[in-house]
Amino acid sequence: MATTGQDIVTDVRAEVIEPSPTFFSNSRMLALVNLAQKEYVRKTRCLQNFAWTSTVQGVSAYPMPQDWLGSECIFWNDVVDGQNNWRRVSPTSLEKMAQESPNFLSSDSQMLGKPQKYYIVGSTLYLFPRPQSTGSNDIYMYYQSREIPLQTLNDPLSVDDSLAPGLRAYVLWKLWKQDQEDALAKDQQELFKEEIGFGIKWRNQRTLDLKRKIDIESYQPYTYSSMNKNSGNQSINPLNLS
Repeated sequence: MATTGQDIVTDVRAEVIEPSPTFFSNSRMLALVNLAQKEYVRKTRCLQNFAWTSTVQGVSAYPMPQDWLGSECIFWNDVVDGQNNWRRVSPTSLEKMAQESPNFLSSDSQMLGKPQKYYIVGSTLYLFPRPQSTGSNDIYMYYQSREIPLQTLNDPLSVDDSLAPGLRAYVLWKLWKQDQEDALAKDQQELFKEEIGFGIKWRNQRTLDLKRKIDIESYQPYTYSSMNKNSGNQSINPLNLS
């Protein structure tokens, strides 16, 4: 079962020796769990999501999803004869757009084309060139997302169960601080900082078969085959070594 806010609260109440909600109310606990998630996700960027949107002819601006925190990849579907043809749209910045395409704000029909770049201002995605036609779910976005706030303590956490100790440390830090136990609060604050590091490592280690993790860099191409020895374009299969 997924870890809930109540699981965190039950645990920390036992540590501060307060089995019933007297000094620390349930509403205060709920607020602390939500603050813990917000701070943890903001620092680790450990949550991801995806979304579609549709281009509109001549429109460059598209709102990002409400839980958007940071863009990872944007794709546009350049449909050809009814066949999907997904292309990655290159990220850029407002400053680079002003340098490389000074007239990028123009709505002239001659400026329409196939989206090649995107930049983000606030929580709005801007495409360049402006789409020359209207599409249907032809923008696909991978992005780092915000947490989902708990409405009750029985709601599940947004973060993975293995990252719950970071939230626990944050809640204990704030409880001990409220209880004026400064030394105990400091210990949990330091533990929370350590857990942030673990969260970042967890985020970066979810794909364990990346080239940089299993292949020694060389002039040989990165491929798998049944060969045990390099010969021409054939490469070593690291699963077949003896």
